[in-house]
Amino acid sequence: MNIRQIEIFKAIMDYGSVTEAAERLNVTQPSVSKHLKLLEYDLGLKLFARTGNRLIATREGQALYDQIGRVYTGLGQLRSFAEDLKHNRHGEVTIAAMPLLAQFWLPEKLAPFMTEHEGVSFSLPVRSSRWISQSVAARRADFGLGLTTGEDIPGIETRPLMSLPLVCVMRSDHRLAEFWSVEAADLENEDVVTLKNFDRWRLALEGVLEDRKFKPKRYIDTFSTHVACQLVKNGVGVALVDMLSASYHLDSGLVARAFEPEFSFETSVMTPEHWQQSKLSAHLIAHLQDQARATEKDMQKRLQA
Repeated sequence: MNIRQIEIFKAIMDYGSVTEAAERLNVTQPSVSKHLKLLEYDLGLKLFARTGNRLIATREGQALYDQIGRVYTGLGQLRSFAEDLKHNRHGEVTIAAMPLLAQFWLPEKLAPFMTEHEGVSFSLPVRSSRWISQSVAARRADFGLGLTTGEDIPGIETRPLMSLPLVCVMRSDHRLAEFWSVEAADLENEDVVTLKNFDRWRLALEGVLEDRKFKPKRYIDTFSTHVACQLVKNGVGVALVDMLSASYHLDSGLVARAFEPEFSFETSVMTPEHWQQSKLSAHLIAHLQDQARATEKDMQKRLQA
């Protein structure tokens, strides 16, 4: 039994005669009759009873036709599914993201994409950049969003996402709110909330303050930019955080000022090395990179306002 025999048998059943089946398939009647005989021989079944010029399906023939119909329905569904994959209407995507990006920015930028791709399943683990790089290298995540360390990490490729400048956040009634920018010397005798998990910023900042022989009143450590901004909002000194995190708190009585000397850190998209991304993942990465460029422009505009 082969595909051509099945196709001819189905055409005979669909159109009721060898003549009509041959015409629809654009083949000769003898060819149709030959394939039908071969099919009956291969199966060892009589599929039609012949009454004059008419073919009437036997019970076995009808049962075979019903089963073929189910197969054709499945093939149609498979074809439809393939079309959905082609147009990014189906699939699964796992995006691993660091908390700084996952807390506000990623949900905001991802939501429209999710709405446009209702047939796609998403998984969004939120972890450290180290965990993200390991998961991407092991292909447990389609791609990751995390800190750029500058190191070559085996098993992953990185591409720039966006640069996040360090800013000083304070209440709008704080004395430093009148400044266009805040220098290290301005932090003398101030409570300074810093991010304990951003060691590069913390060490660099302490080095700058030490070089200038200025010391804050005290450091207050936290692992969350949200907590840092909330402390400042409630009257605890100033916070040194990234502008992206700060931007989500500037409508609640806080302002951000550029910090000098300048600090920033880079974020990147991590993908498995030597691995071709699905069309869906590649489309989503391009979408997030476009959103990141727009976010960078918005951050600069808000700092200059």
